[in-house]
Amino acid sequence: MIKAERQDKVRQLLEEQGTVSVKEISDALGVSDMTIRRDLEELASLGEIERVHGGARSAQGRPHAMLRHEYSHSEKRTKHAEEKLQIARRAVELIEEGSTIFLGTGTTVEQMASILPAFRLRIVTNSLSVFNLLEEREDCELCLVGGMYRRRTAAFVGPTAEDTLRALGIDAAFIGANGILDGDVSTSNMDEGRIQQLAFSKADSRYLIADSSKIGKRDFYTFCRLDNLDAVVCEPGITAEDRAAIEEHTQVIC
Repeated sequence: MIKAERQDKVRQLLEEQGTVSVKEISDALGVSDMTIRRDLEELASLGEIERVHGGARSAQGRPHAMLRHEYSHSEKRTKHAEEKLQIARRAVELIEEGSTIFLGTGTTVEQMASILPAFRLRIVTNSLSVFNLLEEREDCELCLVGGMYRRRTAAFVGPTAEDTLRALGIDAAFIGANGILDGDVSTSNMDEGRIQQLAFSKADSRYLIADSSKIGKRDFYTFCRLDNLDAVVCEPGITAEDRAAIEEHTQVIC
């Protein structure tokens, strides 16, 4: 792949995501990290992008990093897989035996479901994928929130799902997001956002489960503020800058 093609791909990734890492670009294009770093330095010198630790972001800066593409469930599984597993391992340590927890949609929450400790739990979820992972666990009492099925994210949404959630008591909610910017937490779909908003409102403890690639990005629907959460669970490699942005509003657990 020639330089012009690589740099066009970098522009496309930044247009879609707002921020990208060197590793993410390298994996997508099949070229070395060193080559990608040279491309990023050149684009930065032209004022087309802004270099950040480990990658780059749109030259417009974080306040304008609006996501323009909703990744499908299968696409998300391949992104930041190592970080998601690290986050999942830390998040399950926050779960107390015998409690009622809400597990939202998303691949990081699915990682949580796959490594839940072997003790008694009541689990509420609107994720078909989470339900499928846990349906044979005899130590878990499962409540799948029904409603309209959204195939792109394997999620149940809509009035039926919302009515069910309103009637339930939840000890702790673990929910993912697409964007975290200026204290706002956002997702791509209004119906999913309403479920996430409601689940947090019903929970005694509220945990956002998100890798640091979500920081500095904004998506279509804001469903909560960081100030209203107990913590954001991130990967250990989060930068000092990103950590500080979250800690203006709530604590970081990693």
